[in-house]
Amino acid sequence: MNFDQLIEAKLREARENGEFNNLKREGNLNLEDDSSVPEEERIVQHILRQNNVAPDWIETDKALRQHIDQARAGLRRSYEWRRTKLLELPDPAERERIELQWKRAQKRFEDELEQINRQIFAFNLKTPASSTQRRPLRLAEELERAKRVKSE
Repeated sequence: MNFDQLIEAKLREARENGEFNNLKREGNLNLEDDSSVPEEERIVQHILRQNNVAPDWIETDKALRQHIDQARAGLRRSYEWRRTKLLELPDPAERERIELQWKRAQKRFEDELEQINRQIFAFNLKTPASSTQRRPLRLAEELERAKRVKSE
């Protein structure tokens, strides 16, 4: 019998004998357990939890995601407007005007993207783990995304 099987057998035997019955906090998940939080941060975590406030990096991420969503939605609306107008208008002068408007929308989005990427850089400095960091957005990928996704 290997070690894992021995442990499983002992646990099964204890469970069958009722040794796990009536344990303190049985069935309750202890969300107040701070064992994974460094000691110097526990008081801050406690205060935040008591006031239903998330750590700054989480609040920053929420705001960043909202900014990204708004910028993408604006680009999608501009793209859909362009696509619809180009289908309606056969006049080359009007089509040229529409393309000019689309280029302006792309430029506005490009400027917005630079600001978002600066925010992403600042966020990545705040986040406690590399697994929660965000990749900078790329203009070409975002333009392709706008063409693939229909406006809501």
